[in-house]
Amino acid sequence: MKSNNKVNRLVTVVACLVALTLTGCSGSSDKTKRVTAYISSDSVTYGSTAEVVKHVADTVVEIRTESVTTQWGMQYVVSGAGSGVIVAHDSDYETYYIVTNNHVIEGARQIKVSLRSGDSYSAELVASDVNGDIAVISINETRTLNVAVWGNSDQLQIGEDVIAIGNPLGSLGGTVTKGIISATERSIPVGNYTMNLLQTDTAINPGNSGGGLFNMRGELIGVVNAKTSDEEVEGICFAIPSKTAIAIFDDLVTDGVVAGRVTLDIDVAFANNNVVYVVNADNADAGTFEKYDRIYEINGKEITSLLSYNDALAAARPGEKLTVKVYRGTIQNGWFETSIVFADDPTVFEVTARQLRKS
Repeated sequence: MKSNNKVNRLVTVVACLVALTLTGCSGSSDKTKRVTAYISSDSVTYGSTAEVVKHVADTVVEIRTESVTTQWGMQYVVSGAGSGVIVAHDSDYETYYIVTNNHVIEGARQIKVSLRSGDSYSAELVASDVNGDIAVISINETRTLNVAVWGNSDQLQIGEDVIAIGNPLGSLGGTVTKGIISATERSIPVGNYTMNLLQTDTAINPGNSGGGLFNMRGELIGVVNAKTSDEEVEGICFAIPSKTAIAIFDDLVTDGVVAGRVTLDIDVAFANNNVVYVVNADNADAGTFEKYDRIYEINGKEITSLLSYNDALAAARPGEKLTVKVYRGTIQNGWFETSIVFADDPTVFEVTARQLRKS
């Protein structure tokens, strides 16, 4: 955490200040942004929750979004809310960078950020990563704002006290809850992606997404992103480990995409009967995918859902050759519906996994 006067001197003692020289992802080669993030070294454990909150609460922001949805031919403006944490500063451009969840800002045409002080800003999306559910947004401010210190999530112990700060229900900004680390490595399906997350019993509610999970040293050790919402379940919530979040953050600010994320240059959809099929193959190499192909296997792993498809891609590295088995499909028009009919025999080919490009 970076702040003014007395607190700033404390940070100088308890944290090593790491200047990350990153190339701006705006496409302008003559502008090299110098982004400073703060990564903890040996630090002091605070004696109470109140002391931690005093030193970190100003780094957590409220996020409100507006997006447009279309239903029955009519367009509607939909509002959303979440949280974020200020994690870096670019002094050359008077810019502060905020980490949040991709699902908080996805599809937003407007992003508003409010600080604990009540000051509000229009934010810009820097870049986002759907797989890791991390997004980076930025605000411009000439004044010095508090910046969170990244902690090392690899050093967390089960049973360790942690504190969540966020904007539950989209209207209770700055809410503080406390719990423990319940588990440090949970492989959890979140939407259509499998994520490796921290588990905590800290109270998390809608609107907390993107907020900070802090340890008793005031270090950001997780970005809150999910909870189990079953009526019979309580106290099972999840956060993206700081080690994962900061790596994604660095790549998004530098290149706009995460290194190692691959694409097959196709768009897919999920249909009934566990079928994943191609809806757009315009960018695919000749002799590989075609529209309406049912993707049956990738490297011998059966594809039965978007989750299994994304897991197969997550296991691949850029430049790797993947063996793919598909069943070619054609459109069949009936009296009441249009359906896809798949061939009885598979088509097998190799395709190169490419580094995901900035859209």
